[in-house]
Amino acid sequence: MLEGMTAMARHREGWLGAELDREALYWDFTPAHLAAIDELMARVEKAGLPFHEIRRQHFSHPALDDDLAALLAHIKSGPGIVIMRGFPVDRYDPERMQAVYWGVGAHFGKGCSQSADGDYLGYVTNVEKASRGYTTSRELHLHTDSAEIVGLLCVRDAKEGGLSVYASSLKVHEIIVREHPEYLPVLERGFRCDRRGEEAAEDEPVTPYRVPVFSTEGGLLSCRYVRGVIDKGAEAAGEKLTDLEKAALACFEEVARRDDVRFEVMLRLGEASVINNYEILHARTGFVDWEEPEKKRLLYRLWLEGEPPRPMRREVHLYQNRSGRMGVDPQPGRGPR
Repeated sequence: MLEGMTAMARHREGWLGAELDREALYWDFTPAHLAAIDELMARVEKAGLPFHEIRRQHFSHPALDDDLAALLAHIKSGPGIVIMRGFPVDRYDPERMQAVYWGVGAHFGKGCSQSADGDYLGYVTNVEKASRGYTTSRELHLHTDSAEIVGLLCVRDAKEGGLSVYASSLKVHEIIVREHPEYLPVLERGFRCDRRGEEAAEDEPVTPYRVPVFSTEGGLLSCRYVRGVIDKGAEAAGEKLTDLEKAALACFEEVARRDDVRFEVMLRLGEASVINNYEILHARTGFVDWEEPEKKRLLYRLWLEGEPPRPMRREVHLYQNRSGRMGVDPQPGRGPR
């Protein structure tokens, strides 16, 4: 519960998964919270607001505001991860749950577009001929996303598997500094990264600058890591990774995957993890899905930019968005899938 999480704050030192008090990561909606959500949803629906136009002022309630503000403080300056339990997925259908989830998320930051198509809510589900990892059933390795705070809400679970995996990138950094300091300059220098076809028409498909895996700005250490875009970026740019670069990346992944560094948890129906993305790596084990389309695994993903945004070097961002926002700016001629 919230009181337990206060004692867990490690003051930016990171944590080992083996040492985490798992139960202390959970936060529960109370009957008063849920009654407030019902009241707010009635207002939102009466106003005819699309979910992505909901702002914090539309989802503000005395029974919610202070508790969610306290939760945000733990996400940003405590262990960097909480798991919220009790989202009313049994009372709201999946479409209306989008508004509930977005409204609660508005207390943590401003929603970002997640693709050039202008997808403001990511649908983490198994899709035939999918081009992105989160729309498959395969295992996803530890990585970061493109926004400051990332949330995942379980709306329908898989038939089998699909564990969520987390690791503190602050702790990974600490271990690399201690065990292999020779790799730190390589990781801080960074890599040219593939933009996966999400860039603006006038931008290059590979970052013309190097995206640092580790960087510090305003006293905050940030981690940006997606191995796939690093490998594809090197290939597309015709710049093969050096032996030293390969060794540094292998070291990063080996440390992050250690049994005592990472931890796994199954998100159940109505549970949502909310993480400080540039301090927490996340992944997923593979899963077996249901045959019936209406039962297939479904999670909603939120990308949120802090208000004010986290101080970070500009090069951390794969997309130098003209809007100045995190995430991926929508591009002309494209639309939500």
